[in-house]
Amino acid sequence: MRDRQRQDSTERVVSYAIGIGRIAWGTTTTLASRRVHSALGVSYPGEDRGVWIKAFGVRDVVLGVAALHPDATIRRAALRSGIVMDVIDAVVVANAARLGLPHRAATAGIALAGGTAMLAALGPAALGYLRDREVVPSQP
Repeated sequence: MRDRQRQDSTERVVSYAIGIGRIAWGTTTTLASRRVHSALGVSYPGEDRGVWIKAFGVRDVVLGVAALHPDATIRRAALRSGIVMDVIDAVVVANAARLGLPHRAATAGIALAGGTAMLAALGPAALGYLRDREVVPSQP
């Protein structure tokens, strides 16, 4: 029972961190698309009139809200769905880089997508390992 509570606690911490990050990034890309593009060295708006970056932003806000849900089943589904989407995003960005996406944009896209996927996939186990070793204190 205690092991399950500890696992739930570590999943909740990782899910909360990812949820807040997704909401922040999604809101930024939805409301400040022009600035995000400019910072990444990509012209805005492109032929799509900026709709895709806004759509990805909305998607991240929805995933972020789900990652904060009190029900563990919903949080886990949001994390797993996010991992799949982030891996796909990283592959798409890598291909776009091959086709001419500016280096700064490609690096940021792969780092954000890959980093978030890795944190969601490995974070609970890593945090649990550190807590077992008392490197990170357990929550009361």
